[in-house]
Amino acid sequence: MTAFFTALTKSLASPRGPALRSLAIGGALWFVASLASAAQGYIFSLHHGRAQPWWPTLGYTAAIFSIWALLTPLALKAADRIDAALPGRAATVILWLLGYPLATVTHIAAFVILFWPVYGQDAATPLAMAKPVLLANVDTSLFAYLALTAAVAWRRHRPSTTAALSGVGLERTVDDALWVRGSGGALRVPLGEIDWIAAAGDYAELHSAGRAMLTDDSLAALSRRLPADEFARIHRGAIVRIDRIRAMRRLGRGDAMLVLTDGRQLRLSRRFRKNIAAHLPR
Repeated sequence: MTAFFTALTKSLASPRGPALRSLAIGGALWFVASLASAAQGYIFSLHHGRAQPWWPTLGYTAAIFSIWALLTPLALKAADRIDAALPGRAATVILWLLGYPLATVTHIAAFVILFWPVYGQDAATPLAMAKPVLLANVDTSLFAYLALTAAVAWRRHRPSTTAALSGVGLERTVDDALWVRGSGGALRVPLGEIDWIAAAGDYAELHSAGRAMLTDDSLAALSRRLPADEFARIHRGAIVRIDRIRAMRRLGRGDAMLVLTDGRQLRLSRRFRKNIAAHLPR
């Protein structure tokens, strides 16, 4: 047991520590949600004189929420892609609303596939099992989806993980290159070869000459470190190299679409327009 906690401490202190902490915190929160939901169902059954056995109730509830825990990384990744691609807040909200039934159906399908041997004895087919599970978990599904959206919102506004590590992120300076992950090691990419940079969870994805490469820095940390006369953050999910901008198309309400020299289109949010205002047409 001592060896386990020692190894866990070392892993959390490593460069991947923030990601491991996020996974640990997320798993703990979903487990607490399972306990709360199971307790609610148990108390409700006692109130109506139909007491349910506690451990089977907790096991079923934990199984339900375990699927939501598995879907969480996918939802966070989808949120990053949505933020980087959609040209307006209204479109983002609409897509998140449409995402609720999609996430619910995905959750039920995964639950039936994984837990059919355990909870499918009373159903003739997996499809017959899916309907009662869906109806019994309408409120749980809504709660879980709202929890996911809250996690996305918190993740957007929390301080940069890289900057929080012993204050090192704020003090490091970029010379003329960034280090990215390569096959079997690391690769040094000169700043002049970078076209744009996308958010990738706690990390960032460099795009250069059609290649995508992952760096351990967050987008927020890079936006502070990269030279302001060469790079500008244009969206909460993207940084662009200024000399790669070939054209700008106005979208209204202060937003715009930037066209890069390779044809890539990136949204310029009015929130970040000031970052490159001097380089845009009046």
